[in-house]
Amino acid sequence: MLITTLKTRLKHTVVTSLMVLLTLPLCACVSQTEAVTSAVTRTASITELTITSSGKRMPGLIYQASGKGPHPTAIMLHGYPGNEKNLDLAQALRSAGWNAVFFHYRGAWGSEGEFSFQNAEQDVDVVVNYLQQTDIANSLGVDPKKITLIGHSMGGHMAIAGILNNASVHCAVSHDGANMGARGKGLFSDDDSIKLWREYSDTLFMLNGWSGEKAVREISTKGHELDLERRADQLNKRAVKLIAADTEVIPIDLHIKSLKKALSKYSNKVEYELIDDDHSFSNSRSRLIESTASFLDDNCK
Repeated sequence: MLITTLKTRLKHTVVTSLMVLLTLPLCACVSQTEAVTSAVTRTASITELTITSSGKRMPGLIYQASGKGPHPTAIMLHGYPGNEKNLDLAQALRSAGWNAVFFHYRGAWGSEGEFSFQNAEQDVDVVVNYLQQTDIANSLGVDPKKITLIGHSMGGHMAIAGILNNASVHCAVSHDGANMGARGKGLFSDDDSIKLWREYSDTLFMLNGWSGEKAVREISTKGHELDLERRADQLNKRAVKLIAADTEVIPIDLHIKSLKKALSKYSNKVEYELIDDDHSFSNSRSRLIESTASFLDDNCK
């Protein structure tokens, strides 16, 4: 079982090799001389990825599980701007037989292009489709039928949007996730929150082409399109877990419990859990990892 494996092997995860992907213009490819089919037994490794979205290159990497593939694969989606990356969870999942993919959205942390919430949603779709390409899936040891999205904060929104936008995604997990378009306003729900998030957005120099003005404009004009509840009917009986942090950085009732209610109309596999900790679960990493792993073990492997 995944939990047992995590407890016995979490402290012993070692990156044993590095395989760099050669990048051609406007594509993300694996070198023919380095490609390894999913049927080959391999040791745990890490491979750099370059994934193209709308002609812009996004850097990424995959923590590849040891053993004979293909393996279920989790895509890790960071928040706004992406300080908490959940790579401890990625390492733990790899030690339990999962691949874990991490990348930066367009315009974030050196990725080409400009950042926006809608662009980030599109980038998730691009990464899902990329991993499901036969040659890519075979070379990386990915099981294209067992892809799960795991996101934190804004990345939680992206995880739920990703499962709703892609019928082939198996499961999704949101860690204190926002609904960026909740009630058409998301986190920009009143004058005080608009001021707060506008000022914060102006400090995010790691998001290319971004500002508080652009953040407010996107939510005010595209909020209803971003609202996850309006797309809940696309869940189609798949499994989702929403884990909330008891800090109200993300308003729980408006963003998480309301989304759970909407999603539960279309699946009996929607779970909710509240953890008494800060927004990044700084004091509860073991519990967060175990809770996420248990859900994946029961629903997504």
